[in-house]
Amino acid sequence: MDLFHLRLSRLVLLPVSALLIPTVGAATVQETPADRAEVVHVLNRITFGPRPGDVKAVEKTGVHAYLERQLHPETIDDSAVEKQVAQFELLQMSPQELSALFLDDTKRALKRQQKQLAANGQAANPAQPPPDVQPPPLSPGKMGGMIEEEGKWRSVAAIGQLEQAKLVRAVNSERQLQEVLVDFWSNHFNIDVKKGPCRVWKIVDDRDVIRPHIWGRFRDLLEASAKSPAMLHYLDNATNTVERMASPMEQQMQAMAIRNALGDAAPPANPAAANEPLKPKKQGGINENYAREIMELHTLGVDGGYTQKDVQEVARCFTGWTIERRTGEFIFRPRLHDNGPKVVLGRQIPAGGGMQDGETVLDILVSHPSCAHFISRELCQRFVSDDPPAALVDRIAGVFQKTGGDLRQVTEAILTSPEFLSPASYGNKIKSPLEFAVSAVRASQSAIIPIDPPPFDKLRPTSEGAAIMGRGQAADRISNAKRQSLNWHIYELGEPLFACTPPTGYKENSRSWVSPGALIERLNFAMALTEQRVSDIRFSPQNILAGTDLDKPRSVLDQTVAVLLQNNITDATQKVLVQTALPTEGESKTVNPAKLIALILGSPEFQRK
Repeated sequence: MDLFHLRLSRLVLLPVSALLIPTVGAATVQETPADRAEVVHVLNRITFGPRPGDVKAVEKTGVHAYLERQLHPETIDDSAVEKQVAQFELLQMSPQELSALFLDDTKRALKRQQKQLAANGQAANPAQPPPDVQPPPLSPGKMGGMIEEEGKWRSVAAIGQLEQAKLVRAVNSERQLQEVLVDFWSNHFNIDVKKGPCRVWKIVDDRDVIRPHIWGRFRDLLEASAKSPAMLHYLDNATNTVERMASPMEQQMQAMAIRNALGDAAPPANPAAANEPLKPKKQGGINENYAREIMELHTLGVDGGYTQKDVQEVARCFTGWTIERRTGEFIFRPRLHDNGPKVVLGRQIPAGGGMQDGETVLDILVSHPSCAHFISRELCQRFVSDDPPAALVDRIAGVFQKTGGDLRQVTEAILTSPEFLSPASYGNKIKSPLEFAVSAVRASQSAIIPIDPPPFDKLRPTSEGAAIMGRGQAADRISNAKRQSLNWHIYELGEPLFACTPPTGYKENSRSWVSPGALIERLNFAMALTEQRVSDIRFSPQNILAGTDLDKPRSVLDQTVAVLLQNNITDATQKVLVQTALPTEGESKTVNPAKLIALILGSPEFQRK
């Protein structure tokens, strides 16, 4: 092992112990004044990381004024970012248009399946469900054909466009607190785009469910989520119905609807079954998935005081809450609803309530004390500490109850609390892969390219969408390329966007991101960024060094530490940087700025927020 890599390994090993220290105060050389340290803390916690100049700007206006402005994002002009996001044409589509994209790709997948079966001398099985919608295997050597073919799979490209738009907003938006909260609530109401049409309906969920409701009442956000087609499909409430007998006529109409939707891609009818008269048969049945998760994950928490009987009763209340597949919108179907009497958390729900049964459940859950405590603790965990003080959580829960779950007032109460602004909270959380990668881009004042130039604007969203869905060939092709996008680097760091499989979402306990392997990957990303190997990011060390003489090593180090770490650096890290990134005796005095910046971005201090 050469001297550089030996020193580099020492820097990589530093974060493992340093990041596990509960607070950073005692281990850090704090050279900034107390007021400035508070500014740095606020910017680290309610944004995706400060850019050069942000700290001075907030020092000028004051923390209180900055928080007040971020709490009212409607007062902030963000039109430049919205123009960038408007370039993603799939994100502008209506639910009906997006559903049509998924149906078109389903037809294409069925035709491909039938063609493959015919080539093998096999017949299609009418009872076999449609295959998952993915582009076919492609030859990397045939670039023109690959672009043309992958450009057809628009429901898959929807994933890539949604992820890229999230990153554009995270990097460039002036409404930073809003983007942090959108990330929080999207994770709270997690939906995995790998599950069928969720890949297109998550666009609607992000645009029409999460974003419009994060500053309103939690009850409204919860109802919007309960009626979200993406959530209804992801947690299976679309198939949650009262068990009933379907008549022969109804079965014929169901088969006809499928044939009309799929057209010539519909599997051929089973000849043996065609001559058999249809008989009434049982259809439907209770599905408890959404009922369990709305209590455990969305409102009350696992210890929220509900029982398995409550899960069953809540599931009955939500029967008939489903999706109109042709329009991609919520619909309540009375004939699929269980109209019997129910009891939820001790409250009687009389028979014959119809859709109101589900609305009543939402009211019961939001008004329950466990809901106020659970939501408050999760928000405090995101903004204050992995283990937020019980007194703070209780106080915020009181605000939640007093205001009827007003999320703007709840958020404001957290961000103006003594616990949030206490030096004990400074640097006590670890950045997630998304936060780390985006903060590195912002700290280095790098530019993100919203959309690749044609024809790659069609290729990358589909390739990355297919890879996120689990197609190994697409993932291998991207990972083996010389350069990857910011989105793909975050995927490889362990946080694929909108693709967390369990409904729990990613953990709010930031310590879950700490491991030696994960920290090495973060340093690798920092090196890729500074070596211009992140394909949609334009990095320039001059944005950090601002004319500093590269032949003055200590000046370069001081300037870089000031910009990237706000002068918060331990003696141990500074010693490793001097030994690893600055010229030694007998070498040229010129500093390699890319290497120095990468090592600072990979340091323990930059991992904290």
